[in-house]
Amino acid sequence: MPACRDHSWLTTNHEKGVCALYGVCGHRKDQSGLDCPDNQPGSALDGRALQKLQDICPQLATEHGPDGKYCCTEEQIDTLSHQIQQASTLLIGCPACDHNFKHFFCTLTCHPDQSTFVNVTDVQLSADTNETAVAQASYYVADAFGTTFYNSCKDVVYGLLNIKAMLLVGGGAQNFQQWFDFLGLIKDKQPTRIGAPFQMDFPGEHNTPAGMAAMNASIPACWDSAFKCSCGDCPDAPTCIPPPPPPPPEPYGCTALGLGPNSLSCLDLSLLLLYILFLSGLVWAAVHWRVFAHTLSHSQFDDAAADSFPLLESDEAGVDGSMEEGINGDEKAYSPVEQWLRPVFYKLGVYCGEQPYRVLAVCLLVIGVLCLGLLRFKVETNPQRLWVGAGSLAAKEKAQYEESFGAFWRIEQLLISTTPESQPSYKKAASGLPPIVAKDRTHDHIKWLFQVQAEVDALSAPYTDSVTGQTGNATLSSICFKPLGGACAIESVLQYWQMDPKIYALGRLSPDFCFGHWSTQCRSAFESPIDPHTVLGGFPTDSSFRSFAQDATSFVVTYPVDSSPANRDAALAWEAAFLELAQTRLKHLAAEANLKLSFSSERSVEDELARETASDSATVAVSYLVMLLYIALALGTIPAGSSSWAVLVYSRVGVGLTGVLIVGLSVLAALGICSLFGMWATLIILEVIPFLVLAVGVDNMFILAHALQQQNPRLPIPERLGRALAGAGPSITLAAACEALAFGLGGLTSMPAVRNFSLCAAVAVLLDYALQMTAFAARLALDCQRVQGGYTDCIPCIKLSPEQLQSDTAAALFEAEAADAPGTESMTRQTDMAAEAVPRSASTAALSTESPEVSPPHGAPLLQNGSEPLSVQSLTGRVKSFGQSSKIIAQRAMARVSGTAKGEGEAYGVTPCLHWYMEHVHAPALAKPVVQLVVLAAFVGLFVLSLATLPHVSRGLEQQVALPRDSYLQDYFTDLYEVLRVGPPLYFVVPNIHMDPQDPDINTICSVGGCNDTSFVNEVSAAAREPGRTFIADPPASWLDDFLSWLSPGLPHCCREDPQGQQCPPPDQFPCNTSASACADCATCFTTGSGPDPRVLPHHRPTLQQVQEKLPWFLKAVPSAECAKGGVGGYNNALQMDPADPTGIAGLCKGRVTASSFRTYYVPLNTQQNFIDAYQAIRDFTHATNKKLGIQMYSYSIFHVFFEQYLYVVQNSIWLLGGALIGVFAVCWLFTASVWASGIILLMVGMILMDLMGVMYLWGIQLNAVSVVNLTMALGIAVEFCAHIVHAFLVAAGSRQQRMATALQDMGASVLSGITITKFAGVLVLAFAKTQIFEVYFFRVYFGLVLLGASHALVLLPVLLSLFGPPQRQSVVQLA
Repeated sequence: MPACRDHSWLTTNHEKGVCALYGVCGHRKDQSGLDCPDNQPGSALDGRALQKLQDICPQLATEHGPDGKYCCTEEQIDTLSHQIQQASTLLIGCPACDHNFKHFFCTLTCHPDQSTFVNVTDVQLSADTNETAVAQASYYVADAFGTTFYNSCKDVVYGLLNIKAMLLVGGGAQNFQQWFDFLGLIKDKQPTRIGAPFQMDFPGEHNTPAGMAAMNASIPACWDSAFKCSCGDCPDAPTCIPPPPPPPPEPYGCTALGLGPNSLSCLDLSLLLLYILFLSGLVWAAVHWRVFAHTLSHSQFDDAAADSFPLLESDEAGVDGSMEEGINGDEKAYSPVEQWLRPVFYKLGVYCGEQPYRVLAVCLLVIGVLCLGLLRFKVETNPQRLWVGAGSLAAKEKAQYEESFGAFWRIEQLLISTTPESQPSYKKAASGLPPIVAKDRTHDHIKWLFQVQAEVDALSAPYTDSVTGQTGNATLSSICFKPLGGACAIESVLQYWQMDPKIYALGRLSPDFCFGHWSTQCRSAFESPIDPHTVLGGFPTDSSFRSFAQDATSFVVTYPVDSSPANRDAALAWEAAFLELAQTRLKHLAAEANLKLSFSSERSVEDELARETASDSATVAVSYLVMLLYIALALGTIPAGSSSWAVLVYSRVGVGLTGVLIVGLSVLAALGICSLFGMWATLIILEVIPFLVLAVGVDNMFILAHALQQQNPRLPIPERLGRALAGAGPSITLAAACEALAFGLGGLTSMPAVRNFSLCAAVAVLLDYALQMTAFAARLALDCQRVQGGYTDCIPCIKLSPEQLQSDTAAALFEAEAADAPGTESMTRQTDMAAEAVPRSASTAALSTESPEVSPPHGAPLLQNGSEPLSVQSLTGRVKSFGQSSKIIAQRAMARVSGTAKGEGEAYGVTPCLHWYMEHVHAPALAKPVVQLVVLAAFVGLFVLSLATLPHVSRGLEQQVALPRDSYLQDYFTDLYEVLRVGPPLYFVVPNIHMDPQDPDINTICSVGGCNDTSFVNEVSAAAREPGRTFIADPPASWLDDFLSWLSPGLPHCCREDPQGQQCPPPDQFPCNTSASACADCATCFTTGSGPDPRVLPHHRPTLQQVQEKLPWFLKAVPSAECAKGGVGGYNNALQMDPADPTGIAGLCKGRVTASSFRTYYVPLNTQQNFIDAYQAIRDFTHATNKKLGIQMYSYSIFHVFFEQYLYVVQNSIWLLGGALIGVFAVCWLFTASVWASGIILLMVGMILMDLMGVMYLWGIQLNAVSVVNLTMALGIAVEFCAHIVHAFLVAAGSRQQRMATALQDMGASVLSGITITKFAGVLVLAFAKTQIFEVYFFRVYFGLVLLGASHALVLLPVLLSLFGPPQRQSVVQLA
């Protein structure tokens, strides 16, 4: 460069009034102007140039006046104006920052004393004129100026993208030196060739050469009154300092008592101390009880147990409740309700025994009619309708949002991660996996991703429009969300290369560079910056983070799909094809590249839930089949000495099948009733209610069968059945009433799935109860007739002779026993062998032989040979006429089949074994003092432990648990939580913003200059600075702020119009960028100044008429470099639109915006608790902000509606279960007339529920709607476990110990066989379910319920009854 060798261009004169640069000497090849090195005094500007300087550099023009001499020409001022306007678009919301940015470059370019702080260090020849032009210059700026300048701009928000403007104008600079370096970098060193035309160095104030002085112009801080910025853009302002953060949570541990952190909590410590006191009291009572027992023997509790438990020892003799001696008393042994029920049940039983076929026919007819409601049967699978009530605030907000702005996009997503098998030589990421963009593998992975994208782009799916019937082919381009109407808004790392592999192949834009310049020089194909946080994953978010290139281990590719109803059919078809592609071709590509691929679509969850039902239907069916087989086996009893053929007669498979059929019919009829009244069913109803009703029904089956077996086999079948129902009916009614009421109260909950389950369960329990007392009773009568007739069980048309039923030895034994009883009528062997094989206890004997004072219906069977009608009087006489000898024969027959005579087992079957166990093992064991002490200590300890774990039961429902184990979504959700580093979008919706500047609404909402410090947008921005507390990640995108900025005369290239009043685009958009004359007559919409001129903005705010005219323009303006404030893309759905409104914006013609949204984001949410806490924090923030500002803003995010239930699930559970417990107590009191007995039932049920919640904590079962359903069901089954035993205890005679033993003998075997073993067998099958929700929420809960219910009912309850049971009634009445 010969022209440069003379060094005349050097800046040697650094005096004031002298320039270092002046004028434009030429241009670069890209037509960028190059300044001339000129170390001469400045020159005055003419009028036009001075006016331009006044417009762009008001502070500089004011400081030096119209007569000042400046170091710039008009051409330089034009270039400066063009460059500054691009940045001003991003900064104008903060007047101080915008002013300082302009003044900074105005000072560097035009200041009269330029040479005092600028030194040209290198020159070049211009490309067009070959003149010497500056190539490099050093600018010395004072640190104080740089700090004030940077601080005024560092927090300014570019609302359109919810990001800091510093990311766009400063490359994310963290201090003023980094910012200056970014601003001064020559465009040749920028891959996108966007930057300074020559290198501008900023060596720093400490490097200022002698003779020069660092530039230190006076500029305002962002809170100075003349240029005050909002608190959102200037949070450091004295008036904007947020309140101090709340104190950190107190450390876990009872520090108030001197314990260290992470020790026992105060609750744990209190429970531990209470348990120690309880154990101490228990030991003290064991040692000192004799003294107390002596006092007790003279008190009102005169039936304290004798010979029962040394702790309760007294001299009182027990009442002999044996069958032989009977029990004396009157009907005061029963409550008034039971006194009324017993005759009713007696009549019902006799009628069912006389007319079994008629009863069965009527029952089938009624059930058939009720099942007609199934014509309206519907299974609901929509999660929102399942778990969100009509009164849900989140549901209302979702409905309001969708009504205003339409449904949210449909989301399709790919997650691609490296694996340990991917072993590049590059250093591994912090997670231990290879980085996805490692330098030696970048080309492979990104090129591979382009290959995947090509597969997705080529995907086409045929579909048929469900409305018009038209067919078509859906592609990604045809269904995707297009904010600017052109390219799809795909979020992918490929957007840094415009989704074009050719651009990537050029190599000009490296991934490393784009990760640092994504907001400026690596923009997407749809003109929006792509934050690396949204397209990369797996990198740490703490101080260990190095860079995206070093630490990111995953690509995150998101395809937003238009969710409009017109696009639904095409979207569904394309999603199905997309899933098929991902599971086949894309999986194969990933495997070849040693990458892991997981994926999801909008339809995935619903599809997999539907598949889940089918996948586990076989498991559920096997579970019910196992229970059915056990029921059939347990109901049958084979007398000893019977031949092998007798099994065909004495088995009761038919009865068991009938009982299970009754359960099924009850459920169907209940669903019919519920469907008739418009209640839809759920998968929970279909899976849980049969299990529940089977538990209740099977127990009732065993109780009724046992009660019938207890009757004298000499009596006619109708009489036996009547007495059986009179004895067992009240107990069954008590349990059914408690369960129905408990479930009925569950219908008061707001969760639809729980409400429908509870109501259907209540109806099903009542129907099952009604059928058990009628249809099953009639079936028992038919079965008795079959047995007496010697007909086989499953094929009743085959009859076996008495000789085929028993061996000769058994027949001889019976005849000998009959001969030993003089004065009796002979009995046939067949009738004798029909005696039922269950031992009679004292109380059941009384219950089963007492005849209510009612007469059987006319035409009742004759006692024998038709000689005497069956009436109460004749029956009583006949029974008494048998005399003592008949009682002996009956007892011996009963003893023979029950295995109690002389200790010989003479009957075979589950039921006799269980009765023998209860009588000879279980009851005696519970009478031992040591056992009782251990039982009390163990169960109270378990209860205390459960109370301690109760606060730690987590809320939520992990998505993986709700899906099949083999679902592709299992990997997706696991990877999603592991790799995703961005949270869900969050929208704040403000309704009815009045746009008249006279109304305070605008300043209450906006955050630009002139808005209230405590405005809505400022409040959200302040909350975003405390993400750990508020969960808000970014300031909101404010359409109102950007609209006010777009109107500002300070952005002359934004709001423009031609002389005809039509909107003009910015100069860099079509047609202005193609022809200089196309937009030559376009002018800025508004000007600065005052007066009546309609183009003047009064008080920097538009009038209502101006808003009505220009707001639609803003929403149609496309952002570009000349004006980045356009509303297209960022605010497409931010305002509610209405075609009926002349402006197109709902309500604007009436002076208000009906609804508008302000978008921000949550912080990354990776656990169920994160989602719950985040939603709770937003609810609290919304409520506080509304109260503070007097507005009616609400929040919306796609997950709100599903997680609202968890905000109230604890309260709902307490109300639901608490109300049910109160109802159970009330019903028990009504039926038993004993507060004492009702309290014991309530205590047992409460302890079972509490212990079950302890099991939930230990087994990792979360509290959610499914577990609330299970807890409600558990309450009903817990009542079934306990109510029968307590009732049997109440009506039994003797001491507490004897009554406890009697209750166990009467009901213990039925509870153990009917509920415990039956359910245990069925529950074990559920452990093999394919779906985790069955294994976690059904197997684990049911398994725990069966064990806890059985142990409490058969171990703890008998101990409590023997020690503290209610006193026996005045008497019991002996039937017959």
